[in-house]
Amino acid sequence: MNNLEVPNSINSGQWINAADCGASGSEFATTGKITAGSNEITLKNIGDFQVGQEVAASGCCLHYYGTLYNEAEPYLAKNQKVLSDELEFRGLDKDKTWQTFVIHFQKTKPASFNWMVIDPDFQKKRCNHPLYTQAYKWDWQEKELPLNKDWFTLSNGVQARFTKLDWSPGESVSFHARNRLLAKIVAIKDKTLVLSKSANLDATDAVVRHHDQLALQSALEKAATEKKSLFIPSGRYFLDSGLWIKNTSLRIEGADREHTTLDVTEDNTAVFWIAGGKDVAVRNLGMAGHTGFMKLPGNTNFKTASGFTFWPTANQQMEVKGCAAANIVSTEHLLFENLNITGMASEAFYLHGSCRYAKKPFIQAPHENMPELQKQYTKSCIFHRCNVFDCAFNAFNNNDQGENTSILHCHVERVGNFCETGGRFLKIIGNYAKDCHFLSVNGHGRSENPEEIDIGQAIISDNIVEGGAWGYGLNINNPISKVIISNNLFIACSKAPAIGINNRGQRGFPGKATISITGNNIDLSLREQFPDYKRVGIVVQGSNVIIANNHIYDHGNEVKKTTGISISNDSTNIHVHDNIINNCYNGIRNGTRTYIDGINGNGDFKFLHSESEVEEALGTDSFEDKLLLYLSCYQGWKLRWLTGHNAGKVSIIKSFDHQTRTLKLGEKLEMQAGDRFEVCPEFSNWQIHNNTIENCIKPLKVDMFSPEGIFLKDNVIIPTKE
Repeated sequence: MNNLEVPNSINSGQWINAADCGASGSEFATTGKITAGSNEITLKNIGDFQVGQEVAASGCCLHYYGTLYNEAEPYLAKNQKVLSDELEFRGLDKDKTWQTFVIHFQKTKPASFNWMVIDPDFQKKRCNHPLYTQAYKWDWQEKELPLNKDWFTLSNGVQARFTKLDWSPGESVSFHARNRLLAKIVAIKDKTLVLSKSANLDATDAVVRHHDQLALQSALEKAATEKKSLFIPSGRYFLDSGLWIKNTSLRIEGADREHTTLDVTEDNTAVFWIAGGKDVAVRNLGMAGHTGFMKLPGNTNFKTASGFTFWPTANQQMEVKGCAAANIVSTEHLLFENLNITGMASEAFYLHGSCRYAKKPFIQAPHENMPELQKQYTKSCIFHRCNVFDCAFNAFNNNDQGENTSILHCHVERVGNFCETGGRFLKIIGNYAKDCHFLSVNGHGRSENPEEIDIGQAIISDNIVEGGAWGYGLNINNPISKVIISNNLFIACSKAPAIGINNRGQRGFPGKATISITGNNIDLSLREQFPDYKRVGIVVQGSNVIIANNHIYDHGNEVKKTTGISISNDSTNIHVHDNIINNCYNGIRNGTRTYIDGINGNGDFKFLHSESEVEEALGTDSFEDKLLLYLSCYQGWKLRWLTGHNAGKVSIIKSFDHQTRTLKLGEKLEMQAGDRFEVCPEFSNWQIHNNTIENCIKPLKVDMFSPEGIFLKDNVIIPTKE
């Protein structure tokens, strides 16, 4: 596909025009009168309605539908089924056309349940900070109600009662109370529409407008069958179940992203569901959802009684109340270009599926029953010139081991995350991100086979990241492989580290990553009354990292709140050179950065050595550890006792079992629960040289208890002006 080509003539024979398949794109709406049992609605104004078009009539058809989740992982299709006769429902206030609920069964005797409304207006605020307008928390409206067959009242006039009482702890029910009729126009008599379905309520002022789900899906399937491209003219197209593209190659284009909008503001769906196929391109469209970042709770989930995470608005897998631009699984080549995305309660773009080694396909609901998707994986996905604004989760999420995700020249503002990815060969270049967590590069497991290419390679360059009330920086997490972070501009990063590296390893194996952080400009200054937290330019908690030619500074007067570069004591093979650090309290220092307080306080943190304590003594040479990060491989490391009978002594760690947290020493000692200690690598290999540190209260502080392998030389330190 030539992604620069636009349709010069829709009648060229290579395009299907959605308008020719009955899609209206009209925003005309009026009110109408209808009686229960009738399929004829008399309108105040007939407008531009035509026979064969689909309409939505709100206020004349009350119905309920939902999903059951067993006590296992609720986000997997195998643990879900359609709600049938397990409950009865009645009621919904006349001024409400849609309300959604979750019921969850607790571990109590006798059995009980909690319920909540999936609506931010019913959730509690968790702080009173004026900047945190989004500071809600998913919480239950009522808890531990008795299970019986009595009617119980929810909200907005909705009531329910159980016809089934044998529920297991950890099971859940979600359901929607809807007052809307979706139907086709069979005939038109003056101002009366004859519909394909009947109302079940009397209504004198039902709101009637166009609905284009069936017409657009029909146009899409026609284009796929005839191997043509689909063109969608200017207009606003309302959808209720999204557009499905299955096992085909297809190109879809709108007239432009400002005037061609696919709208899911009144439904729980993605705009596009893309499953399989070789080559899919979506260009020049706008997509609008119903609940954005600034409305949704910040905690995004709750834990079930059986210990699993339940996301009420995530990825549509939960079938509760999410919305997204696209949910994609295992399509080989993808292009999304010139798009405007707003108000998505879930990720804007969510990719999952198989990988090149196909050992553990990451295929989730609603695609789990499509085994053919395991036979291929995403080989390239390009997001180019996409604008994403006010979406609750990630703008871009490749939540699998797909490859070659490129995010190029996109504008993202006020979303939970600019990008979260666990795939191979990521390229994030030339983007602007504001008021969001910029990037999390994570993985779903490293390969133990040396012949396989590991996950987590990334080039992150030439981006501008502007902080804000919600602005975090860039995180590189386990298990990652090879990362280049270069020539990025971080502005007003006053809430959290601009760049955070955590590649200690996983499952007891040391990290394998090699990371270069070069040429970045990091401004830690406070701007526009954003949160005035303590912050760090670059945080390293891992190994094999080069930090060179960066400029880190704070223009403000409260320099006590800033640190240029911090490196955790358990890091090895660290080279820090040719950086300029201005006007910070700490220039370069060691110690693990630990949050003390976040949203309810001032975001304070302290620097710790790699400290822990004995949870339980298991003999004279081994004990159960309490606090060490299990991701590190501690065999051969040094351990210095800080308190207890052995205070001041240094021991050697013979082995560490990350599963049992059992630490075995190379000597016999008396120890007891509560004895504190710190650990240090056998040989650190830190090279810190040729840096310029100006006007910093503590310009260079490295106080490792074992200085072997720490080399400091040729650093220029310019004293503070005081």
